[in-house]
Amino acid sequence: MPPSSGRVLGLPDRLLAGAGKTYIASRVIDFFVSTSEKVAYFYCNRAEEDRRKPESILNTLIQQLAQTESEDKLLKPVIDIYKAHEKAGQESSRLTLNESQELLVQLTDICPQTTICIDALDEVENGIRVQLLKSLKHIVERSKNLVKIFATTRMDTDILLQFEMFPRIELQPDDNVSDINQFVEAELEKAIEEKQLLHGAVPSELKVEICNALCERSKGM
Repeated sequence: MPPSSGRVLGLPDRLLAGAGKTYIASRVIDFFVSTSEKVAYFYCNRAEEDRRKPESILNTLIQQLAQTESEDKLLKPVIDIYKAHEKAGQESSRLTLNESQELLVQLTDICPQTTICIDALDEVENGIRVQLLKSLKHIVERSKNLVKIFATTRMDTDILLQFEMFPRIELQPDDNVSDINQFVEAELEKAIEEKQLLHGAVPSELKVEICNALCERSKGM
């Protein structure tokens, strides 16, 4: 498939800590889960080994995509690879990275459209992150159907290089400035009305000054 079969949406580091990147990711995931589109997701965390290992990430994606409408049944590609391991006397062994990425290609081939959501992609260690990036790239390139990648991450050089051939959308803090300003204005007005700020005695000039200072320093948060 041509590179245009994939999409990458990144939330770069200019969305500072506390700006709600994980919240945005969870809302995106909730949206896709509520639709008929197939979705698989993973929340990375550098503080937990299993949540920053490429093998663990891919295996979790497989578990989510392997389920059929009947909870006690799995899709054929998963059954086939289990039987192959069983025949080789390795039924208890974990999938290798290559096996996992190839299995994900087969699973996405079954679905007309698949979205893979990964939060905090940059929390996977630099030394091994390229393995995960190459696997995701391989899945997007080799799948017969549309596979979209949604990731919240700092746009480090290795991430940009692996996905440079795919259409990419980056969200910036300035994209929600008007929403942030409206929120600040509404909350400030509420605090004054409820006499929580200077007992409600706030001159209009001071109110404007407070509002401007908060909006200027919010930096997208």
